[in-house]
Amino acid sequence: MPKISVGRDQEDRDEHGLKGTGIIGKHLVGENEEAHKANPIYFDLARPHVMGIFGKRGTGKSYSMGTIAEEIQSSDVADNLSTVIIDSMGIYWSMKHPNNRSISILEDWDIEPKGYDANVYIPEGKTREFEKKEMPYDGTFTLNPGEFTAQEWAMAFDFDLSSQQGILLERVISKLKEKRGSDYTLEDIVQAAKKFDFPKEIEEGLVNRFRAAEDWGVFGEESTIEKFTERAEMSIVDVSVFGELSSGWSVRSLIVGLMAKRILKKRMTARRIEEIEEMDNISQNEMPITWMFIDEAHEFLPAKGKTPATDPLLKWVKIGREPGVSLVLATQQPAKLHPNALSQCDIILSHRLTAKQDINALGEIMQTYMRHDIGHYIDALPDQPGTGLILDDNSERIYPIQMRPRKSWHAGGTPDAFED
Repeated sequence: MPKISVGRDQEDRDEHGLKGTGIIGKHLVGENEEAHKANPIYFDLARPHVMGIFGKRGTGKSYSMGTIAEEIQSSDVADNLSTVIIDSMGIYWSMKHPNNRSISILEDWDIEPKGYDANVYIPEGKTREFEKKEMPYDGTFTLNPGEFTAQEWAMAFDFDLSSQQGILLERVISKLKEKRGSDYTLEDIVQAAKKFDFPKEIEEGLVNRFRAAEDWGVFGEESTIEKFTERAEMSIVDVSVFGELSSGWSVRSLIVGLMAKRILKKRMTARRIEEIEEMDNISQNEMPITWMFIDEAHEFLPAKGKTPATDPLLKWVKIGREPGVSLVLATQQPAKLHPNALSQCDIILSHRLTAKQDINALGEIMQTYMRHDIGHYIDALPDQPGTGLILDDNSERIYPIQMRPRKSWHAGGTPDAFED
């Protein structure tokens, strides 16, 4: 019987077989509670993809993200890949530990528990908070404030560039970039703001915002995010600490936006070199293909409005396939995800959805190979965590799936008040 491989066209299947794939689950045959698990479903890891993972709370969305990340690390092409997980909830550090609590379930799948060599990175200015709470981490990162545009600052601070504060901000950033390029600090921005002839309350309002930004603990003299794209590395960028701030999502979006810009630029440069080397029969890639996983993706790429991450991530969506970057966008609310991101997904994994607007959002990108509307396929799924639908534009097929259990510990489960 032919193997099921999603994310891979017939040409790649003929040339590479199952090399560069990972098993993420099993094909479900039948409907509702009569459905049973059949053949393994292999997932292409060697080519760049834009993937959407959707599902209401508790259906396995974050769990599935971890499953795919595990397969990347275990892949026979892992040395040519790197994985970056944007961890907004602080749950993926547990991937270091084997899933010993699900040994019996794993045995049913002929899988053994396994911990992964994941590196957890936190903002440099937040080490004391993590250590006080005895939260594990492996390293820190900083961002250079000189790499942000006036528009990105305005979005982070939630004011319009056409306002008086916005005009002052634009003049300050323009002047600093003219004189110093990207080599300036938050303090330089504060001092520059005081040199323009603006009303005192406007000046103080802008200065106070940058003083508050100092407390975010993420800014330094340079951006130290290149470490996230090392060969065979799994980097977990823990930004959960910003959940305590009213501007938490804005800070996260600044981080993700700059990371996306830097990684894409680096991959585009690397791709040019790789093309030249391919002509000389040199096969190893110059820089690993980077997979970025983002949970709560609608907060970074909203259907309405913009964040500092919107434009950089849309570039990944539109042109990332050529330079070699993959993007996995997970959300409970696909209707709130930017429509360009939704329409450009070549692979969709949809767990159970019940909200009409979310089902309609998927329905609007229905493919010609679907014989029924998306609601029909969702309703036919067994009502249990981990079941879902895979829509694969590459093979133009749809597959009901039971995702496999995680090899590593999943810290995102729902707590309860029952005693053991």
